[in-house]
Amino acid sequence: MNRPSVPTDIEEFERALADSVSIATRAMPDSPMVSIALCDEKGLRTVACSHARAELLDELQSITGEGPCVDAIAGGEPVTSGDLAADPRWQRFAAESGLLSLHCEPLTSEGMLLGVLTLYSGEAGGFAEATHVAARVTAEHAGVLFRAALDAARMKEVAAQLKDALNTRAVIDQALGIVMAQRRCTSHQAFEMLRHVSQDKNIKLHQVAAGIVRKVTGEPPQRPRFEDPPPPRPRPRVR
Repeated sequence: MNRPSVPTDIEEFERALADSVSIATRAMPDSPMVSIALCDEKGLRTVACSHARAELLDELQSITGEGPCVDAIAGGEPVTSGDLAADPRWQRFAAESGLLSLHCEPLTSEGMLLGVLTLYSGEAGGFAEATHVAARVTAEHAGVLFRAALDAARMKEVAAQLKDALNTRAVIDQALGIVMAQRRCTSHQAFEMLRHVSQDKNIKLHQVAAGIVRKVTGEPPQRPRFEDPPPPRPRPRVR
């Protein structure tokens, strides 16, 4: 599977994952330790967990490069074991962790691998069906949350680009007004003059415009002010 481009502003996404872990843990009758770890350039990074020990177990696998979480991510399929003591796949991990049961559910979004949700338990015999259902639903919900976070990041980028374009246009309009007054020409003719200077000097049109405004007024061009909407209020944490 492909690895995603994680949104720059991921704080809200990770906060939502922590809430999901809290809700899912309460729905699991056998009370496992639960963690969500995301893939990054260094391996796995735990962003939500029900117990501190679960984060340490994730970190152990990330450091050694082996374990059920690593296998789940490598194969893109769930990995489970109800008797780690007798499971030959991760003997070193089993010995160091002291666990007896675990289940790893890959987190995906539109064919992209995000990370893994893991259930850990010191009890043998695996997990109840209700626990497996809660794990699958939580994993699917993580994909939905990621798409929402990615869409929000893209909208933020588009808004920044639009703001920059409007600022640039305002500078060009100021320069056009100066050229029209000095040359007694139409806006189209003034624009063509600016465009020719831009091409001849191989500099951007808005830089040519800024130079004209600065030369005539002695000050940098006045940019319009766009007020950003107030940030959303933080959601209360689910306990």
